[in-house]
Amino acid sequence: MKFTRFKTFFICILFSQTVWSQESVGEIVEYKKTNHGIEGSTLKHYFKISVYNPNCIRLQVSGKKNIEDFSFALVSEKMPDFSNFKILDNANVLTISTDKIVAEIQKKPYFKITYKNNRGEIINEDLDGKALGTTFQGDKVTVYKKHFGERFVGMGESLGNLDRSKSIVTTWNTDYYKYDDAKVPMYISVPFYIGILKDKVYGIYYDNTHKGTFNFGASNKRFMSVSFDGGDMDYFFIHDSSVAKVIENYTALTGRMPLPPKWSIGYQQSRCSYYNESQVNFIANTFREKKIPLDGIVLDADYLVDYEPFRIDTKKFPDMKKMASQLKLKGIELTASVNPGIKIDSSYGAYQNGIKEDVFLKYQDGEKYIADIYPNTNHFPDFTYPKARNWWADQMKVYQEVGINGYWNDMNEPAIDGQMMPDNVVFNYNGRISNTAESHNLYGFLMARASFESFKKYGGNKRPFVMTRSAFAGVQRYSTVWSGDNQAKDEHLLLGVLLNNQMSLSGIPFVGPDLGGYTGDGNKDLYKRWIEVGVFSPYLRNHREQFAAANEPWAYGEENELISQSYINFRYQLMPYLYSKFQETSQNGMPIAKALCLDYPFNEKTYDLNYQYQFLFGDALFIAPVTGKEKQKKVYFPDDVFYNLFTDEKIEGNQEKVIDLDAYHLPIFAKQSSIIPLQSVTQSTKEKPDDVLFVHIYNGSKRNTFAYYEDDGETLNYEKGSFYKRNIEFNPDKRSITFSKKQGEFKSNFTKIKIIMHGFNDVTTALKSKKEHCKPFDPLANLDQIYYDALALKNMRISNQIKESQTFVVDNKNEEIIINY
Repeated sequence: MKFTRFKTFFICILFSQTVWSQESVGEIVEYKKTNHGIEGSTLKHYFKISVYNPNCIRLQVSGKKNIEDFSFALVSEKMPDFSNFKILDNANVLTISTDKIVAEIQKKPYFKITYKNNRGEIINEDLDGKALGTTFQGDKVTVYKKHFGERFVGMGESLGNLDRSKSIVTTWNTDYYKYDDAKVPMYISVPFYIGILKDKVYGIYYDNTHKGTFNFGASNKRFMSVSFDGGDMDYFFIHDSSVAKVIENYTALTGRMPLPPKWSIGYQQSRCSYYNESQVNFIANTFREKKIPLDGIVLDADYLVDYEPFRIDTKKFPDMKKMASQLKLKGIELTASVNPGIKIDSSYGAYQNGIKEDVFLKYQDGEKYIADIYPNTNHFPDFTYPKARNWWADQMKVYQEVGINGYWNDMNEPAIDGQMMPDNVVFNYNGRISNTAESHNLYGFLMARASFESFKKYGGNKRPFVMTRSAFAGVQRYSTVWSGDNQAKDEHLLLGVLLNNQMSLSGIPFVGPDLGGYTGDGNKDLYKRWIEVGVFSPYLRNHREQFAAANEPWAYGEENELISQSYINFRYQLMPYLYSKFQETSQNGMPIAKALCLDYPFNEKTYDLNYQYQFLFGDALFIAPVTGKEKQKKVYFPDDVFYNLFTDEKIEGNQEKVIDLDAYHLPIFAKQSSIIPLQSVTQSTKEKPDDVLFVHIYNGSKRNTFAYYEDDGETLNYEKGSFYKRNIEFNPDKRSITFSKKQGEFKSNFTKIKIIMHGFNDVTTALKSKKEHCKPFDPLANLDQIYYDALALKNMRISNQIKESQTFVVDNKNEEIIINY
């Protein structure tokens, strides 16, 4: 009897060890060469290594013999036609090499990969040994890699510091209201990071939609690891010469943002909620009366009948089409919210039609899945099902019919009661049939895709604008994102900047926070600083929750209103610069809001907790965010040369500098050799500016080229050649400024070009010129209205007096223009 009990206990131990044991994929048993690399098997698993281009190699390890290439996140499942690589078999090591990357695959005793550059230096390496390297434990798959002390940046919308080292990031889309805890995942999952060594950079994108755990060296001194609760180990290893090039390679895989309508990069005013037509018209008219630029008003879900998507409440909005048309005459577009829940309501057309078309999620036994999104009980479309995406696109047609050109996809994690969809819900997954574990992180992403496809189907020749709260890698192809339900406090002003920069490092450049904070009442000092910083956000929206204090620019008193007006005016003056950057981003995936590590990756100060919020807006403008509590700001200037935007003071880089702050003063600087085209202030992007393009050039030792771009800002005609493009080059060695010959069929909005030379002491030119005090942006311009102490205002202006610059004007001719100085 005793022996029997011991035997049972012993068997239980063995069983427990069998169930919980983590095993490496083992040694390579066989392999063969393919057109794209190699594929083969280990003792229990299968692998495939594919060369995508000189800078990118894909690894796939699976328990299935037929390894699946399908991915919603990738631009294409088709392998690129690339064959310029070599395969060598040298005893225990297989080597696959391009002219940029060498991948060394160890055969025995464990499958292990080491990535090197073309100089033979190790960039990234699996940890070798039992239960290391690539491992499986039941459904869970993990890769363990050596930690070389590198920094890790990216990972999309995850809380924490710019440098992820010694932290853990979880990828599992979560409705996180009033977020604050870095251990809790956010609304968007992007399993992509960039590793920054002492003098080398690489990136790894993991094409796995299951819940992921990224351990960047936390709680151990031996490795960093990446785990997923299911699926294959499937990742793309990227190595190139810079962080920018890594992002360019990554976005070649997951896609780039299409050029948005210009109105969407203007100022947007939002509230939960502007409840009826009279409130919307009041907002529009007040902006115009106060001459504060505005391009969009955003309707939260209260414009709907009982929050039911597509069902406009005609008691609140008797004639939405007429209202939208009247707003367009003022240069204002509407964006409207929908959530994915289809209320169970027999009088609701979308519910009836969804039942008929059989597009809702179900359990395995065929019963439809039901859950609450406040305040309704709903069915939910299966966005992994092509038929359901088409159905959603057809339902969204109503927005084009009533003149709404902005689609806001909200609550789409989905934000159901309890936060967790049951694991036995079935998803179509493009015909392959899957479960919640694999499909959850894709839900908001594919809703955004369906909304984008609706606009493409029914929007005619207009450019789509979609905004989503929840998403996955690759969402930039379909939508902008905003960083969810933030708080009206100083820490979240800075956090919004950091999330912008991290999302941008992760391939999603069109991003922004809720200006002023969504939750809480805030205060006037916080608000003015948030507006000052916020105008340098790619997506610029002011949004506040219901029952909280008003958040419009005039809500915090006269001074705040006029400071807000000045900074929003500058956003519109910047439109030639900013729109050109958006066009460039649509071509190469480069961020618009750029963490300093993008240009200065090996400078330790850029990761300092005091300086990690500093960023570049485009290539030219260096911004140091300021909170409502700060009266001074310690700024770190990286290794470059900068000019104070307000005074033209020249500042050498690689130094810290304390700057005194007035209410109107945000630390803004221009990098040396920068080219910044500006225009006159307009009240919307649809309003034509004055006919002079102001081109500000900052002296420097570096040659620089700015890709200047114009089109109609609204239609898809640019795809057919209706655009205006030319390079503006500053060459300090030749002492020349060159405007290349114009490309495209579009006629420029500007007939004259005024060139302003900042920081030049010896400008002589054959052109007629003069010296002027030309400040790109004057935040004091509007304050005469409230500063009754004229002497105090005069003294402020004297202390902010900009140096004289040489200026000259040329005709904006289509042929090449060369100016020697």
